[in-house]
Amino acid sequence: MNHLPPRFAATGSLGRLLNTAVELFAARGYHGVSVRDLTAAMGVKPSSLYAHFPSKEDLFAHLVFLANEEIHERLRSVLLESGPDPVRQLRAHVRCYVTFHGEYPLLAAVGHHDPHVLGKGMDRVMVLRRAAIDLLLAIIKRGNESGAFACADPWLAVAAIAGMGIRVASWFRPPGYQADPSFEAYPLEVHEWTPGYTAARIAETYADYALGIVRA
Repeated sequence: MNHLPPRFAATGSLGRLLNTAVELFAARGYHGVSVRDLTAAMGVKPSSLYAHFPSKEDLFAHLVFLANEEIHERLRSVLLESGPDPVRQLRAHVRCYVTFHGEYPLLAAVGHHDPHVLGKGMDRVMVLRRAAIDLLLAIIKRGNESGAFACADPWLAVAAIAGMGIRVASWFRPPGYQADPSFEAYPLEVHEWTPGYTAARIAETYADYALGIVRA
């Protein structure tokens, strides 16, 4: 299964490596996956990884950066398209953010991993994360200034709105998506009610919740 957005999709051995890495890192975390684990899952020798990346850390850093760059670019794009109205901007922002986490849950899980394991790659990831936060914070502040919102604490609102979006990747899987081990650990009831949802439906509902948080 392809876990990468179209503009980052790869074919051949690189595509297999990236998708296998997303699956294993999402399920076990960075420290729980070895080079041997990655190449064994692909059915190739450990040396095969080094044809594409200098190290496991570089592979992981590539995926974390890719996820955060995709999120940031999507958010910037929808903000430009939504016009000046803070209500429309907030709805567009939340729909975009939640949709990404619903459509690419494993990549999203990798993207939100602790950046301190990235070494030299941490700074550029943190720039993207901060930029995404700043976009949402600016929307809420503009809404307060225009009278569209009455949010007493914009920073806490950002934390709540972003947090509920991130959590979508921990419990939702698109129809036909093979559940990963971490998802299988959830109680049986989760599997009984999640099939009725789509990423689009969740995104639209969460946009309503976000407006409630800022008291629009």
